[in-house]
Amino acid sequence: MKTEERMHARNSGVTKENNLISNWLEEYGDPAIDKLVKRNLAVANRIADILAQKNMKPADLAKKLGKQRSEISKWLSGTHSFSTKTITYIECALGEDIIFVEAS
Repeated sequence: MKTEERMHARNSGVTKENNLISNWLEEYGDPAIDKLVKRNLAVANRIADILAQKNMKPADLAKKLGKQRSEISKWLSGTHSFSTKTITYIECALGEDIIFVEAS
């Protein structure tokens, strides 16, 4: 993998660990877990995209949320299961929606 590709993969939340998880799920996983992993990765990628658009670093988000940088790194890896509460706090800190749900 070229350096530029590795940087893009790292910045977009895609890691070797995610590929291992995806490969394992393809072979042994159930559809619900597969969907959960894909959603968690999509949320992580959306957060990474917002950070990039705002010229922010994960450390900036950590400071806004009063979290350790290591926790934000875990979130951005795509392996973290986000609660709606956590997503809401991140949305407020970034001033943008991460997920969209139509209210009825």
